[in-house]
Amino acid sequence: MTKRLPSPLKILIADDNPLLQRALKDMLGLWGVGQIITVANGQEAKEALRRELFDLMVTDWVMEPVGGAQLIRWIRQSPESLRPKMPIIVLTANADLATVRSAWDAGADSVLAKPVPAATLARRIDAVLTRREAAVRGGGDDGAGPAGPRPESARPPSGALSGISPPGGTARLPPPTLPLAAGPPDRDAATPRSDDPQRLRLMLALDRLEAAIDRPDPIGSRLRHALSDLQVATAGESAASSIVASLSTCVTWVEPDVEGYADALQAHAAALRWLAGSDGGAQAMAVALCLIRTLRASVRTLAARGQGDFGGWPEGGNPPPPGKSPLTGR
Repeated sequence: MTKRLPSPLKILIADDNPLLQRALKDMLGLWGVGQIITVANGQEAKEALRRELFDLMVTDWVMEPVGGAQLIRWIRQSPESLRPKMPIIVLTANADLATVRSAWDAGADSVLAKPVPAATLARRIDAVLTRREAAVRGGGDDGAGPAGPRPESARPPSGALSGISPPGGTARLPPPTLPLAAGPPDRDAATPRSDDPQRLRLMLALDRLEAAIDRPDPIGSRLRHALSDLQVATAGESAASSIVASLSTCVTWVEPDVEGYADALQAHAAALRWLAGSDGGAQAMAVALCLIRTLRASVRTLAARGQGDFGGWPEGGNPPPPGKSPLTGR
């Protein structure tokens, strides 16, 4: 990884594993985060949060004597908390539905499964801060707490995470105005309600997909498993299942060593995550249709680089399974 331009962000890391503490600190420092403070548990995190203002916290879920759930509730509800609406990302080794639901109910903005790739963590930090920055502009989060308004200099400026974007940068879609699964306004746009199991499955499947993209295995089994999970999670939702179908075509027809393959996978993941946070209205569906057409066109272009007859894939459809003619299906 190449060190990026420095960022003024100040991040608190709470984890009882000193090796993981060090790894996260090195990871974020290498990507350009300006100040990184580490503590060993929720009690030490409380003490730090009573003294200082942070832009974001990354916390473990299972810690003693104060765990992630208790810590997050204290931040959100205690009069001693200097910034009740601080963005919070939970890291957990047990990212099942029950744990993810509990984290969101406690007030977490996002949940990631351990071990988390550096690029995935950077993208998620970018996402929750972008969401919070939009809330600040709209008057939803003025950073005020019992200690008074948060100083302007302590807030993440526009583009504060430009220094920790993945190599080549990532195109950002406009943030949706209202989540499909509407939750509290200070949560991540892509955060589903805890009583929506289909959305929970979708977000967990997206996490697995991004992990498989960031850390590909030689035979692609992790990618195929994530794809299967996505197919189940998006069943019955036309736009999302169309994006997953395009992703499936990409995985099936495009050679992994073709230039642009990983970018295409990431584009599909980004489109699904955006769609999960959209309001489902006519405007959002119009954008989704444009995304689907663009993704399909990209897959067609990539596949055609290695297969001269791929141009027979009908517009708006999917190619036949490997071994059959794209023109006749035989």
